[in-house]
Amino acid sequence: MKRLHLYLIPAILVAGIFTVAQAGGDDSTLAHAAGGTSFNTFYAPSYQIPDAQGMSASAARGKDLVHATYGSLGAGSAVRASNGLPYVGNKLSCTNCHMGDGTQPNASPLIVVAQKYAAPGLFNSRSNSLLDVAGRVNGCFERSLVGQPLPVDSQWMKDIVAYLDFLGAGVQPGYTFTQVPGQGFPSVDLLTRAADPVRGKQIFTGSCASCHRADGNGSSNTPPVWGTNSFGLMSGMGRLATATTLVYGAMPRNRVDPTDPSTRLSQADAWDVSAYLLSNSRPFDARFVADWTGTGPDGMPNWLRKPASASYDFTMPRSNAGVATDDPSMPAMFPSEQHIFGPFQPIEDALKAARNERGFP
Repeated sequence: MKRLHLYLIPAILVAGIFTVAQAGGDDSTLAHAAGGTSFNTFYAPSYQIPDAQGMSASAARGKDLVHATYGSLGAGSAVRASNGLPYVGNKLSCTNCHMGDGTQPNASPLIVVAQKYAAPGLFNSRSNSLLDVAGRVNGCFERSLVGQPLPVDSQWMKDIVAYLDFLGAGVQPGYTFTQVPGQGFPSVDLLTRAADPVRGKQIFTGSCASCHRADGNGSSNTPPVWGTNSFGLMSGMGRLATATTLVYGAMPRNRVDPTDPSTRLSQADAWDVSAYLLSNSRPFDARFVADWTGTGPDGMPNWLRKPASASYDFTMPRSNAGVATDDPSMPAMFPSEQHIFGPFQPIEDALKAARNERGFP
């Protein structure tokens, strides 16, 4: 069965589904899990989280921004972008997804972002552009945080980049950043059925609502998981396949040891509770309706790289007598519901066949 691997930097999900963001920071999270397990033990020998005492003033400010992004740059702050809007448009912070202020393994840690997105950057088929560190950070501000891009020469951006550089200095001599374990979220198997939001609601009620509340609005210590103050549909977390890997790897926060896979939810439970989250409303941003257009550096049309669970343009791929195409005169190959809840394997198979027909893997 196909396994789903995700290596991404969105910005999103303590005890129920996501992690505390606005509570006071704790430097101990730079090296230890909540249960006392050392993250450095997990990362050894290729990586060690640098000693916080060596953090520059700029990097320390960047860490604070990662920890309390909404509090620092959201609607409740005095800070506004040039268009008058807050830089954070919902009530989330970077550490809601990049847990432990970006140091927790298997929770999309930020520890090697500085190397992964080093200039000139990494090609991103969604935006059809090269993304350097600042560009990747702003992708999170606009999509996951439903906000505005930080000016790249602003002190806020310089401080966040300084914190990412600080974390990146932990790659050990003789190793490359690609050898560091625990990047991204853990892989999950694709379901052979559609994910079930009705069953997912039962799981949410029993395991998540005590923190995130039955209405999904969260509390002063836990973030909202749907509604206008949650992550945007156009973010990575707006795709079921991504949300599932985060939930599977880290939730419920009060039960899961991020270094011990035996403490996780079952994969089926992670799929279904994530489907329930995404069955509820969340911000839609017209700025990104043209995602996955254009052509990549290798000549492959970007629509052929579009994740099967990117549901906000369900018309792609289109079908020409059962063959995937981008011809706008052709009907959608799969219904909207399937792009939201699956099963995703038929969509993946159709895209792979279309790539192979064009000479791409």
